[in-house]
Amino acid sequence: MRRWISLSLLIVLLVLVCSGLTMLYFVFFGGSSVTMPDLVGKSAIVAMENLQQLGLLPKVEEVGSYQMPGVVLGQLPEAGDKVKRGRVVILRVSSGGERHALPDVRGMQYESALSKLEESGFIAGDVLRIYDSNVPPGVVIAQSPAAPARVPPKTRVNVLVSLGPNVGDNNVFPLPNVTGMNVEEAKKVLSEVGLFAKNIEYIDTISTQQGVVMSTKPRDGTQVARGSQVTLIVSSGKAPQKQPSQEVVRVPGAAISQDVVASPPKPAAKEPAKPDGEGTQHEEVKTEKPQPKPADVSGQKGADEQQAETKQAKVRYPVPPLSRPLELVIKATDKRGERTILSKEVKGNEYITLDIPYTEQLVVTIYLGGEFVWEERYF
Repeated sequence: MRRWISLSLLIVLLVLVCSGLTMLYFVFFGGSSVTMPDLVGKSAIVAMENLQQLGLLPKVEEVGSYQMPGVVLGQLPEAGDKVKRGRVVILRVSSGGERHALPDVRGMQYESALSKLEESGFIAGDVLRIYDSNVPPGVVIAQSPAAPARVPPKTRVNVLVSLGPNVGDNNVFPLPNVTGMNVEEAKKVLSEVGLFAKNIEYIDTISTQQGVVMSTKPRDGTQVARGSQVTLIVSSGKAPQKQPSQEVVRVPGAAISQDVVASPPKPAAKEPAKPDGEGTQHEEVKTEKPQPKPADVSGQKGADEQQAETKQAKVRYPVPPLSRPLELVIKATDKRGERTILSKEVKGNEYITLDIPYTEQLVVTIYLGGEFVWEERYF
């Protein structure tokens, strides 16, 4: 009997000891603190596995973001904090959501870049302007967020814009290229470097959008000083009036007539031969009149040839920005008639230079894509 009592007491004592040891384990070992790992940027699945291995309980909260869906954007407690095992850890995970392609506006004028961003559903953010000798003034150097990327609509996009070269005490610098900009944009770019564009000359053409700068006087790249005046050559967006009797188009103020192109002495000599009455005497008068003309014409032709050797028409045409290549045709008309000087396919922003010899006066007509764009008279 005593043996059974002793055995029972021993069993109870062993149970108490085991319970005490179990409690000590959970207090000192099972409930010990761990250091929170850095889970930001990891996928939610990997983050949850890491937390479970440390004896922590993950809880996921979805947050709208332009980041890829399932990426951890934040955590609570934060990385490096000491926490007890068994604690709940909150993971803020990206849910993705609607995202749009962010356009790359680097290399564009700021006003054009602003319009591009707004058309794509984004908002222009902060603008930082710096001097850069390699980038023309007003051109976007960098943007944040950087493209290409897919970001939520209405995202603010910050840009870095060039002020052009910092001339310092030297107030002479190359004239910026404003071809292809609208008038207000070009004026702003020029004013940022201390130039003025009060003079505007409009050219009738429909190949370039109305209000777009086609060229400048002086040309871009010319060394200019701060405070200089710049003339903008701008498209009026109107179709020029064409002369129905000739291929050459008449521009207001240019006195081009068929008498200059054709040679009138030949038909004038034939017409008086038609009347039959009073015929002989009238014909004699007319046959005597052309006799001195061959000498005059030959003398004039010799003078024209001599003049052609010394006179050159310097034709300079900047091709406007184009969405696709177009055929450029340049024709010259003088007393010898009309001839095609150039016919080739050109791309946007090409610069065409030609030196054309001529006699007395010359009319140069330029067609782009089959449309009249320019006519100039040389004396």
